[in-house]
Amino acid sequence: MKHVCTTCERVWPETQLWCKTRTCGAGTLSIVFDYGEYLSDILIVKMVRVLRTATIYEAQRGKEKILLKVAHDDCQEMLKREATTLSQLAQSQQHPMLPVLLPAYPGTVGEQRPYGKTVYRGQTKYYVCYQFVEGEFLRDMLIKNPQPWYQHSAWLVTSIADAVAFMHIKAAKLHLNLTPDTIMVRLDKDGLPRPVLLDLGVATEPQLVDPEWAQHYAHPAYVPPEMLSRSAPDVRSDVYGLGLVLYEMLSGNSAFRYKMRSEDDIRSDVRNNAPPPLNRTDLAPDVLQIVQQAVERNPNNRYADVRTFAKAMRTKFGEVPAERKGRRIDRRIFAIAIFFILVFVIVVVVAALLPLIG
Repeated sequence: MKHVCTTCERVWPETQLWCKTRTCGAGTLSIVFDYGEYLSDILIVKMVRVLRTATIYEAQRGKEKILLKVAHDDCQEMLKREATTLSQLAQSQQHPMLPVLLPAYPGTVGEQRPYGKTVYRGQTKYYVCYQFVEGEFLRDMLIKNPQPWYQHSAWLVTSIADAVAFMHIKAAKLHLNLTPDTIMVRLDKDGLPRPVLLDLGVATEPQLVDPEWAQHYAHPAYVPPEMLSRSAPDVRSDVYGLGLVLYEMLSGNSAFRYKMRSEDDIRSDVRNNAPPPLNRTDLAPDVLQIVQQAVERNPNNRYADVRTFAKAMRTKFGEVPAERKGRRIDRRIFAIAIFFILVFVIVVVVAALLPLIG
C-alpha cells in the first residue's frame, strides 16, 4: 500500500506524508493498493492509472481478469454517479467505446447496485468492476509517440465523440474532463486504435454541475474555460474537451503546458488565453479549422454539440473503419502454407502419373 499525489505525482510509502508544493493534498490522499493486496475478494495485480477521483487497477476475481476502479476517499459520490450512469446507458445499448460493467457482488440473488463497497482498515471503499480491456492509456501512448498519424488521431477522437454524444442523448449527462488520462486504447488486428472511455468525468446533468468541480477534481489544463468563469457548462463544453485531445495528438503537446506549474497558474492560462495555433504545415486548412473551432474559448463559437463536431470529423476524415472480426492470418504463415500445399499437390500428381508413364 502507498500514497500517490494526483497533483504533483509523487509517491510515498505508508508513512506520514509531506510535500513542498503548497497546494498539494498529499496529507489527505486516499491509499493506493499494491500487488498482492485484496479488496474484498478481489486480488490487486497492478495499478494502471491514478486519476483525480479514483484509481484503476488490473485485478483478479476468482479466475476472471477485470479492471477495478476504486474511488478516492472524498470522491465516492462521483464513482456511484458514474456507475449508475453506465448502468442506465447499458440498458438501452452497450456502447463499444464505454466500459462494460460487471456485477459488484457476483453470485448474489436479486437486483444489485452497479457499484460495490467494502471496509478496508476501518475505511469504507467504493468500487466498480469493469470487463478487462487490453491496451494502454492514451497518455502513455503519447509519451512514446507524441504525434500519431493524423488519420488515426481523427478516428480515435471521432470514436470518443460518439461515446460522449451517447452520454448526452441517452442520459443527458456531461463529461467535462476529457483528457488522455481517461482514454484506454487498444490496437485491433489491423493496427487501428480502438478507444474506451474509462472515466465519465462529472457524469451529471448540466443544471446539477457543482461549480467547485473544476477547482478540485478536473484536470486544470483540460477544464473548459467557462467553468473557471463560473458560467454554466453545456454540451459545447465537451466539444472543447474533445478538441483539446485532438489538438494534443496533432501538435505533439498539450494545448496548455501543465508540468511543473501551479494549478492556479494553469487555470489562469486557460481562463485568459486561447491554445496556440497548430504548427502543422502538412495539414489542410479545413483540418486546422475543425480543431480551432472546437477549442474556441467562447462556447458560442464552437460546434453546437458533439454530434455536429463528429459529423465535421467524418466529412473530412471519413467514417471510422469497422473492426474486422475473426483471426488475422500472418502473411508469411499464409505464404508458407500455400507453398507446402502446392508441393503436396505436385507430389500427388506426380505419384498418380508415374504408373501411367511406366
